[in-house]
Amino acid sequence: MKKIETLLGYLSLAGLLGTAGMAIFVVGNLLFGGRSESAVAAVSEPATQATAEAVPAPAETAPATTVQTPAAAPDPVKVADAGLMISAEAGEKIFKKCKACHTIDEGGVKKVGPNLWGIVGRDVATFEGFKYSDGMKALSGQSWDAAMLDEFLTKPKAYVKGTAMSFSGLKKEADRHNLIAYLAQQSGSPLSVADLGFATAAAAAPAAATEATAEQPAVEEDNAFVDSYTNPPARTADEQAAIDAKVAALKEQIKGMDYERARYFPMHFPPQINQASNEECLVCHSEILTHKPRDASPAGVPASDTIAWYQTLATYDGPQQTFHYRHLQSDYAKSVMNLQCVFCHKGNDPREESPDMIYGRAAFSAGKTPEFTLRKMVNPSTTCLRCHGAFPYEHMDGVDANWPQARADFEDEETPNGCLTCHGEYGFRTNRHNVTYLNAHNIEDLATASSDTCYGCHGGRQWYRISYPYPRHPWPDMDEEKPDWALERPTASDPEYQRPEPTRSE
Repeated sequence: MKKIETLLGYLSLAGLLGTAGMAIFVVGNLLFGGRSESAVAAVSEPATQATAEAVPAPAETAPATTVQTPAAAPDPVKVADAGLMISAEAGEKIFKKCKACHTIDEGGVKKVGPNLWGIVGRDVATFEGFKYSDGMKALSGQSWDAAMLDEFLTKPKAYVKGTAMSFSGLKKEADRHNLIAYLAQQSGSPLSVADLGFATAAAAAPAAATEATAEQPAVEEDNAFVDSYTNPPARTADEQAAIDAKVAALKEQIKGMDYERARYFPMHFPPQINQASNEECLVCHSEILTHKPRDASPAGVPASDTIAWYQTLATYDGPQQTFHYRHLQSDYAKSVMNLQCVFCHKGNDPREESPDMIYGRAAFSAGKTPEFTLRKMVNPSTTCLRCHGAFPYEHMDGVDANWPQARADFEDEETPNGCLTCHGEYGFRTNRHNVTYLNAHNIEDLATASSDTCYGCHGGRQWYRISYPYPRHPWPDMDEEKPDWALERPTASDPEYQRPEPTRSE
């Protein structure tokens, strides 16, 4: 009897356990969705990566809730009020690139460009008293809305043919929108970022357009402006042969010549000095290229512990070198310069201790610009300062500090040379590089990469107290009204060094 009771107890316990197991199975299906018959059938097939991922995680791993992945949505367009992607504050910083040519205050005067107060919404070419280009006048009747400004600021000279505006443009859309947001605030009726319509326009742009743009290969901008400048022509074979013959003859002439006779050698005087080639000068003066700087200064400071200002420029490579090496032999010098010894050394008459005491000329009758400076056979004012004059900051609107500090407002990764903000194509440009002693094309080409190309000559070496009156060559659409400081400036380079004017690409 007891055995039967024990057996019935086991059967009852089994029934309870089976009921409990069924209950757990049902609850599990309700909670975790279970698997359809097709899914179960799929598990019996050889597992692929896709089906394996469809199988629920093992019991010891917390089950993940299945979530339907939504379709990819376009990135939200943030404006100043929502996410500060576009802001007038950021645009104010970008405007620093504009202030050299434009005022922005109410009632502000014209500069090189018109005053920009109220420009957003203003009719094109309507600032009173400003002389607009024909290309800008052709747009009369239209208004500067945000969309038009956006397109114009991308590349002004492409949008308005023949514009006198030198600014090359803002490639980044964010920079343009920030700038326009700032301009829109400079008005008697300021507009918010939302009023400009950037968010609406951006949200409406289809994703396909973005993909199509990404597939397009990068197109290099044409270099027509740079190519309009040329280097001085190289010597012809006949010219080089003539120089080689002169060098050979000179080497024969100076054999056994003593120092005093050499001082009065005819090549040191006009007219021979005016046609002497570097090769002829270096027959006797080759040491200028082999001489090296001292290892230490007279005070004992090692050269390795010092650095010259020109070594801080992007254009300089290697350790310190001597003056003549830097101007004649270095790779950079050969690239940007075409200097001849006689550019600086106009003669070496030992009797000429003073320009007012030259044999054959009345005493104290030297001109305003004498042949050389007292006790120097080189006149710095007409040699060194043809290139190394200091920046006239007092005449440069918008540049109120030394260039190493001021450049921060004009340069970024897309504008490596802030000088070209104002001195770019169709801007404040002259043909003064188009002379026989410079390689104009190479200078223009290298200048697109770094402002040190410009600063290395025009500002870094302010060792002299006077400023050479650089020629102010006319440029396209140049304002006929000259500023006071430029009234006495010549309008052409020295005839001695002139080359034909380059043909500009309009």
